[in-house]
Amino acid sequence: MINPVEALASVSGASAPAIRLILSVLFAYPIGLLYRQLKGGSTLRNLYIASTGLSIVAFNYGTDIYHSLLAVAVSFLCNAFLGKSSLLVPVSFSYHMGYLLIGYYYTTSDTYDIKWTMPHCVLVLRLIGLAFDLSDSRKKEADGKADAKCIPAPSLLELIAFTYFPATVLVGPQFSFLRYQRFVAGAYEPHTQNAPAYAMKKFLQGVFYLVVNQVGTQYVSDAYLMSPEYEQESLFMKHIYLGCWGRITLYKYISIWLLAEGAAVIYGLTYIDAKPGDREYCSDELSGCSNIKVGVFENTSKYGHYVESFNVQTNTWVANYVYKRLRFLNNRMLSHLGALFFLAIWHGFHSGYYITFLLEFMVIRMEKEVEPIFARSEKLQQLLQQQPLLRALVFVGLKFYTIVWAGWCLVPFVFLSFHKWWHIYTVVRFSGFVLFISGNIFLAPLLRAILPRSSSSSSTAKPAQASAAATEVKKDN
Repeated sequence: MINPVEALASVSGASAPAIRLILSVLFAYPIGLLYRQLKGGSTLRNLYIASTGLSIVAFNYGTDIYHSLLAVAVSFLCNAFLGKSSLLVPVSFSYHMGYLLIGYYYTTSDTYDIKWTMPHCVLVLRLIGLAFDLSDSRKKEADGKADAKCIPAPSLLELIAFTYFPATVLVGPQFSFLRYQRFVAGAYEPHTQNAPAYAMKKFLQGVFYLVVNQVGTQYVSDAYLMSPEYEQESLFMKHIYLGCWGRITLYKYISIWLLAEGAAVIYGLTYIDAKPGDREYCSDELSGCSNIKVGVFENTSKYGHYVESFNVQTNTWVANYVYKRLRFLNNRMLSHLGALFFLAIWHGFHSGYYITFLLEFMVIRMEKEVEPIFARSEKLQQLLQQQPLLRALVFVGLKFYTIVWAGWCLVPFVFLSFHKWWHIYTVVRFSGFVLFISGNIFLAPLLRAILPRSSSSSSTAKPAQASAAATEVKKDN
């Protein structure tokens, strides 16, 4: 008898695990539609979500499902016995991250493999985040400051359903137990009547990006960057190809996140639930679990826009549970480095992960130094307003910068192993390292000399800086 997964893999040229992954994300759509028809209470809903989510993981990884089941069991025991102890977070963090890293050690190869460690890294953040939220809730209650964000320890059934939510169990996005609790209780139902239509929009966007990725890789593939033909191209064309390759590669991630988000929307999980005192949202706002801001991504004019728009929920998780928790360092640069190091090790041991996040740090730091200098130059801003051709040239230059150098920075993340990404960087003569290292050292002083501040901006610089700093502190707090 023909295995349909193997048949699809043979026809498409994709691997069997990749086909199972895509099918599982698509299965979540009809599962979500059936969920919308359930009339029972929270127990029935949790049972349905838990059973379907477990089935999806078993379909993909078979008996390797025991890794995630063990994680849930340990998390449940930690929550039950250490729920009011200061040990809850360190024990949960150490166990889940330690288990994941051991898994990476025994399963890692020279390529990116779709193995049980892929959904497990999603699970690790979810369960560690739960431990943080429970610990914060108990502290607030002990201090007499309990609020609407305080959560109780979930029952075993709730924990399984939360962990194995069908639409997000394999590739994310991340969401809190507070969101899940409100969702299962039906708090979002009055606001999610238009969910199927919004989910279809996300589905079609995901299919579009998947098609573009599949077609694009026929022309600029990973193999081409390692080929002798690529080495024979001019240096300029090498960078053009690198930018196109990077964009097409990112579309692979965007497509699967959009498809997964659409499935989560079907359930009604994604309503943006405004907190008391926060700005209010329209009743059909369903982007609360969006992992990619397509508009921001497609209109990037700086590398910071990639950080803002890409893998949004994971970045939010790291900001809340790593970056802000490193406040005791009293140094934002160290906190930023700590957060990026966590992201790197969460991905695995390959050197490419660490180089990619180091490059991110360098580029973001360079942009933060340079951007205010351009903004404060009154003459430059007036010139841009008066000269449409100059604005067009700046637009083209920024597009070249964001697309080409994003592709350059992505090389280690995709090729992973030192000998692969080092070979490609050798072929393009380490141009990005030259740009970003020299940019961090020399670019800001050079621009200050070329573009001096106007008299009005210099006289108000200190108050403006103080105001910006105060705003950032408020955001952090």
